[in-house]
Amino acid sequence: MDQQQANTETAPTFDQVRALTLQLAPLLIRAGLNVAVRRDGVVEVRNPGDTRMTQPLVVREHQGGPWWHWQWSGPTRDGPPEHEPMVPVGDVEEAARRISNVLSVIDA
Repeated sequence: MDQQQANTETAPTFDQVRALTLQLAPLLIRAGLNVAVRRDGVVEVRNPGDTRMTQPLVVREHQGGPWWHWQWSGPTRDGPPEHEPMVPVGDVEEAARRISNVLSVIDA
């Protein structure tokens, strides 16, 4: 499935996303990140040390099952967001590792 198809997939319900987020959130919180599920089903992960560092995630179908997807802004300001598959929802350790890597601040 390409990104175009992922954008047109029916999103899971808020309750389904919340249940999946409850599996992932403890690992992200242990890494020092904040996690919230918006009513539209987008999961926002933030670095509290730099609130500009936010990564939205969504759950979408990929390879026959639900996957965590990175959500990126579309090509234009008013365009729909784009989704890139990250990992299956059951692989919470790998999802947390990747998200933490993206949102970590390393002092040089």
